[in-house]
Amino acid sequence: MATSSSGSIAATTVNGTTRMTGLSSGLDVDSLVKQSVAAETTKVNKLKQQKQKAEWIQESYRDITDDIQAFADKYFSVSSTSSIMNRQTFQAFAVSSSSTAVSADYTGDAVAGTHTVTVTQLATAAAKSTTGKLSKDITGTTAAASINYAALANTSFKMTIDGASYTVKLDSTVTDATKLQAAIDSAVGSNKVTVDTSSGYLKISAATNSGVQKITVSDPASSSSSPVTSSLSILGLTNKQSNRISTQSTLATLATSVNGGFSFDSHDQVELTINGTNFSFDKDTTLAEMISEVNNSTTAGVTMKYDEISDKLIMTAAKTGAGTTLTVSETGSTFLSAALGTDTAGQDAKLTVDNVNFTRSSNTVTISGIIYTLNKETPAGTPATINVAQDADTIYKNISNFVDDYNALINTINTKLAEEYDDDYPPLTDDQKKDMSDDEIKNWEKKAKVGLLASDSTLSSFVGNMREVLSEAISGVSLSGIGIEPGDRKYKEKGKLYIDEDKLKSAIKNNPEGVLNLFTKQSTDFPGTNMRKLTASQRTTRYKQEGIAYRLYDILQDNISTLGDSHGNKGLLLEKAGIKNDTTDTDNALSDQIKDLKTRIEKEEKHLDSEEDRLYKKYTQLEKYINKMNNQLSQISAITSQ
Repeated sequence: MATSSSGSIAATTVNGTTRMTGLSSGLDVDSLVKQSVAAETTKVNKLKQQKQKAEWIQESYRDITDDIQAFADKYFSVSSTSSIMNRQTFQAFAVSSSSTAVSADYTGDAVAGTHTVTVTQLATAAAKSTTGKLSKDITGTTAAASINYAALANTSFKMTIDGASYTVKLDSTVTDATKLQAAIDSAVGSNKVTVDTSSGYLKISAATNSGVQKITVSDPASSSSSPVTSSLSILGLTNKQSNRISTQSTLATLATSVNGGFSFDSHDQVELTINGTNFSFDKDTTLAEMISEVNNSTTAGVTMKYDEISDKLIMTAAKTGAGTTLTVSETGSTFLSAALGTDTAGQDAKLTVDNVNFTRSSNTVTISGIIYTLNKETPAGTPATINVAQDADTIYKNISNFVDDYNALINTINTKLAEEYDDDYPPLTDDQKKDMSDDEIKNWEKKAKVGLLASDSTLSSFVGNMREVLSEAISGVSLSGIGIEPGDRKYKEKGKLYIDEDKLKSAIKNNPEGVLNLFTKQSTDFPGTNMRKLTASQRTTRYKQEGIAYRLYDILQDNISTLGDSHGNKGLLLEKAGIKNDTTDTDNALSDQIKDLKTRIEKEEKHLDSEEDRLYKKYTQLEKYINKMNNQLSQISAITSQ
């Protein structure tokens, strides 16, 4: 806005339009215009207040919808561990075993009882493994008869045995392999390592029954100022030579360092076919990379590993049990015969449960709702005893948690329904906010949002329908009959539930099937959770055949489902106010109302601007005319006074 003045006229430019509001006429033009458009301004403000109120109502609906959705996700999703639609929620058991040979758990089909289990054979997987040891012993390349023992005087080498390091010191007394054995025994202890030259070359290996696994020989530390004579080279050995392969070694290295060695095909590759899946490995592929590629295959169905303790490469089928589960072939190369030459067939598990024999391909066996995990064979004549006892405390807790959360939900909704709307606190206009502090605005709007959902018909029906479901009996069993009393009967608390702990625990123990049926019974004609497309007649049939959980589920879906019903309509609350991350976020009744109000506001504001411009133009012309007349009078007065 730009303002300039000339004489008794003030010129103001607003949105490109020049308005003259000087004192020529003696009129307060701004006030006159404001008064003239007051009705139009009031109309715009009322529309803005209606829009703000609609937005607040939508926000309130969505808050409650979020609460209902959280409740539904926790107690009415088949994947939730808290779901009251699942039989397991009402069939908790404490399961114990008298033997470590067998452990047990339960499914939703379990019943309390005691079972005896004898395991005579575990299921195993088919496997291929190294015949004997995969790695060569530490063997020299210098003929034993040609070793210059005299050159070993005052030298040493390091020997690492299963992670422990030792220094073997040599002197002039070491003149043959026997004396070398004595020097090693002195350093690492007797009967741990054997020195042998019967093959014509020096060989160092673990002594029989010594328990020693991995042996590595290496040169002692050396520096340019203190050079060390390599005794290993004199003995025909190499630095860091070991009787165990490294998985970081390439296949080219392994081809000569494993027992017997192996060759590559004409393409210098090892090509394997494992359970129908083809693999190709180059010479520079490490054993670790080969193992990783095989194990990461989604089709080979095997696990491959190198066991350093046993010094074997092992390939095991993913599935246990007898039958053909592992087939491995090779074309051109000889890796299989060198590294995986021994076949072990898989076998089935054999067990007896309550004097009935079973053969299974897995060590996890489910029989009559009990999941048996077979860990080892049971001792002869000593079967495992599995006790399955009802866990009434856990079932009680599951029900109690549901009741608590149900009470919290309906309390939230009932509080909103019971609030009274105060007409003295409508949404504030922009002009009103200009004269208020931030805290004053916040406190005002807090009061203005009270009662927006008072006596709302959709929410009232939702709560009423749930209360009706919870008051009805299922096959002669009701909530009140098992110790869960609706509050509106005893305390007039609008559907709040109260639990008689002793009565409910008694029902759980003495009538477990009745409690289970009361909650989880499904319709025989229209079972499951797919109910949105059912006709009214089908819904009636489904309702009559259901237990509490599925009846409540249906009510919840009627209000918050993102799936369309037979008419294409989503849940009532979503159709009314929408929800984020769904098409109803912008496609709902309140959003339509807000959009309509926004359009009307824009139209009225445009009309208001036009009316203000018209009036200012009118008064500008008046100011110009009066100013002109004043100038003429001044000129006449000046002439007559001469």
